[in-house]
Amino acid sequence: MDADTVTIESETKRTVLKAGLLLLTVLEGLFSFYILVRVPSEAKSSLLFGFSPDRLVLIAANLLLILVFLALFLIYIVPGLKFVCASVERFWRRPGVVFGILFGCWIVFIACAVLFLIWFLLDVRENVLLTIFISRTWGLLLWGILIALQTTVFFAFEPGLLRASFSPFRVALFFTVLMLGYFAFFACYRQVNRLFAMASLAELGGMILLPCVVALVWTVRYRKWAPRVNEALLCLLIGTLTFMVYRSTALWVNHWETDRFTYWHQLADAFLHGKLYLTDPDTLHDLTLYNGHWYVPNPPLPAILLMPFVWLLGVDRINMTVVAAVIGALNTVAVFLMLRRAAARSTTNCGLAANLWLTAVFAFGTNHYWLSTTGQIWFISQLVTVLFVTLACLSAIEGWSGWLTGLFLGLAVLARPNVFPMAIFLAGVTLWRQTEFPKILWRALFSWAIKAALPVIIAACVLLGYNYLRFEDWLDFGYVTINGADWILDAVRKYGMFHPYFIPANLDAMFFRLPELDFSGERFFFQPDETMIGFSIFVMTPPLIFLFRRLRRNWWTISAWVSIFLTTGLLLCYHNTGASQVGYRYLLDMIAPILLLMGVGIGKRPGTIFKILAALAFLVNALSVYWWSLMADW
Repeated sequence: MDADTVTIESETKRTVLKAGLLLLTVLEGLFSFYILVRVPSEAKSSLLFGFSPDRLVLIAANLLLILVFLALFLIYIVPGLKFVCASVERFWRRPGVVFGILFGCWIVFIACAVLFLIWFLLDVRENVLLTIFISRTWGLLLWGILIALQTTVFFAFEPGLLRASFSPFRVALFFTVLMLGYFAFFACYRQVNRLFAMASLAELGGMILLPCVVALVWTVRYRKWAPRVNEALLCLLIGTLTFMVYRSTALWVNHWETDRFTYWHQLADAFLHGKLYLTDPDTLHDLTLYNGHWYVPNPPLPAILLMPFVWLLGVDRINMTVVAAVIGALNTVAVFLMLRRAAARSTTNCGLAANLWLTAVFAFGTNHYWLSTTGQIWFISQLVTVLFVTLACLSAIEGWSGWLTGLFLGLAVLARPNVFPMAIFLAGVTLWRQTEFPKILWRALFSWAIKAALPVIIAACVLLGYNYLRFEDWLDFGYVTINGADWILDAVRKYGMFHPYFIPANLDAMFFRLPELDFSGERFFFQPDETMIGFSIFVMTPPLIFLFRRLRRNWWTISAWVSIFLTTGLLLCYHNTGASQVGYRYLLDMIAPILLLMGVGIGKRPGTIFKILAALAFLVNALSVYWWSLMADW
């Protein structure tokens, strides 16, 4: 079969598919027409055929759209109209025309979707006019949504047409329209929802529209910006967009304000007043009592970082859920930069699309999504740790000074000391930059190791001194006498903080525990676990299977696996599985080398399987965050 025959058959197939889609749209229009005319207007408002003027306008618009789609259907199926079909096809294939049509369709989609959301989520029974309008036009609203979706599919039948129609600026414009619709819905919803009333319109507007402004400014001249400016604006867009998603999620799940388990701002205020203990904590959970004072047992870095802000703004004006979202957004940008620079240094072979997908998986397809919406003490520590471990990896990949790499790792140790095995990965990256496997340049490696180790040793000494100042014991972190769950305390007192006894429970939480799906209607259908200790990392983040694809043998990959195994071994022996959580959150301790290894598995461009698994990760994490808001008494 020659190329011309294949092309003709392909064109015929696309024509048939397009005709079928047009016929489906006509049938949906007829259903919409039936819903629109089945109930006449009230006698006092009727003008013609028992319908009001407003209804007559909607009926006329409905009929006109039906005729348009019917005419297009006939053009595609009637043999005698092939010349007309060819002219229409040429018209469709103009990128500007496609963008204009889709732009209009998706404005209709937003308007119809907002009205549906108002109908389903708000109590509109007292608004008689709105109730009557939606009850009589819901078919038309549904048709508007379907037209937008089916029009997009219609143009997708033509290879490369959608890509050609959406330049970066048009994508930014399209995104801005979607965000304006989102803001409009927020503005309506906060009028009747007391939770949403906590957020001012100015705050919501800034949160939602800032990434739109960045996107429009960047894309209008993106080809003329210098490469560094382009990268900086892309990072700013990623950060503002991620912050918007985290804060929007926090609003939806009622984590907008600081809650009672967020001690870091209070500890920062105590430090500013020369104290190491809390004077008036909101609650005593997970605090340690010693000599009549309540101490935060966790390592102190988050409080140290907050001290300037508490000094400037005052402790009462620090919103820890905002802090969580800001750190989460910074983490996402740091991860993207790490992946981007790793690709530029040939650490991985990922293109921009692959790095963006990996960044999205990190931001919304792991427990990082949930942690960035809560603001609680344990989760802030985890977020801060991710930030500095990622910066340490970026430093090693870029070949920055060992002093700086060690400083970043030392700061991470000041938040979560158990991440010290990441030093092996950093050393492996440095070795990879210096020489080929299996050679070792001992003098250069030793010089780097001395520089990198010193800040980590200083950080460890600071932790030990902090312990002594609080509890008069260099090695006492306060976890043995913590005011926490009895089952955790009993285990620590009997076996210590690390013991092989804890391996089975941690293995179960890390790899084998599964969520429950309950469709009885008695509770939310997605139930991570009644014990609230989470579930398998491979269910929470299915794209992790790409860790095991395209394995390589060089210094950085070997050291990455060694660091992951050592960190996993420590976590398996740890006395706590992570306690109350939606998934196994300690995965984030080693997320930087994991993402880089996944980058090797993905390759230049993300394939369909990876995208499907990523979408599944987004869904699982979104459901988990919502479940947490329903079940957790925080």
